[in-house]
Amino acid sequence: MESLTGLRWFAALAIFLAHVNVFLPLPYTHGLFGLGVSGVTFFFVLSGFVLTWTMTPNDTTGYFLGRRFARVWPLLFLAIALPTLFAVTGNSADIDVPTFVLVGLASVVLIQAWVPGWILTGPSPVTWSLSCEAFFYVLFPLVAPAIVRRGLRQLLYLAIGLVALGWLIRVAVWIADPPTTAVSSADISSSSLSVLGTYAPPFRLVEFLLGVVVAAALRKGWRSPLRVWQAAALLAAGFLVLWLFRDAAWRSSVPYDAVNQVTAPLFALLIAAVATRDEDGKRSLLSSAPLVRLGRWSYAFYLFHFTVLVAVSSSVFPDKKVVDFFLDPVEPSWSHAGPAAIALLVSLALSALLYRIYEAPLERVLRRFFRRAAGRDDPAPPRPARS
Repeated sequence: MESLTGLRWFAALAIFLAHVNVFLPLPYTHGLFGLGVSGVTFFFVLSGFVLTWTMTPNDTTGYFLGRRFARVWPLLFLAIALPTLFAVTGNSADIDVPTFVLVGLASVVLIQAWVPGWILTGPSPVTWSLSCEAFFYVLFPLVAPAIVRRGLRQLLYLAIGLVALGWLIRVAVWIADPPTTAVSSADISSSSLSVLGTYAPPFRLVEFLLGVVVAAALRKGWRSPLRVWQAAALLAAGFLVLWLFRDAAWRSSVPYDAVNQVTAPLFALLIAAVATRDEDGKRSLLSSAPLVRLGRWSYAFYLFHFTVLVAVSSSVFPDKKVVDFFLDPVEPSWSHAGPAAIALLVSLALSALLYRIYEAPLERVLRRFFRRAAGRDDPAPPRPARS
């Protein structure tokens, strides 16, 4: 299922564009690029799908968690360590160094998202999603086997229930904390219900479980009735609805946005369609060598693109802190296209280099270590997509 690896690249690129929309906004792209935040939802759904699809009956919790550690942690550590080192040793007059380091430590031990008010004050804000992934990994050995044992009808009801639960959470948050177009620092940097509902791991579990359910259905022989282009058209329709409401209060900022609730089931349908096509032995552009390569680089790209964008935008707006870009938005300008392109190229080059010399080699070494520690002589089964 290399097509799913290729698909990862588009999700990573969408997230990059969402952050370009914050740091180096271009004219007429605000409502479109802002939809890129849904790339995180895609990764959560895909993670649940891939882990369930590759699950084996004789796996152990320790061996599973060891493999996830090998996959996620080494690059995460580097993504936190480098900005922290620069902040501590450089000219950091505008940085609260103790808080910066504290949030960095929370990120390294994968608890950052449990205190959402820290997200924009640390070395790498995007690492909040890894805290959610760690929570998913801990729960996976407990919930996935139970889901896989369900019949297709039960899985359908469970999928519908998960989608409904996602909307119930969002509506409850709206009622408790009504959306507003006047976004303050408290709206994006506090531990308010809106922020918790967006970043705290338990609130994002629905997306991961949706991926688990889809993979469980495919393991039982179900095949998506949708072709890939039809699933993509449904996703495009969802994006169109969100774009049409781009100026509504409930879309004014990420903590109020229902983009996750709209796109999670649509991403699940797209993943199912792509997986079905690959299972039928059909090739596609997504499984081409260039896109698969970009998909393999996507984890490093995701972790480092924000740091690169901050560095590039700081050269354009030297008086702005990271949080200022969110509270006092920059005026869109075509002059930002050049710096944004530089940030993209630097992020790509860096991710390719890190994948080749650090991420992939270290993951192989750690996987070998955990395999031997678990008494496994056989290599881990091939995975349909990197997650």
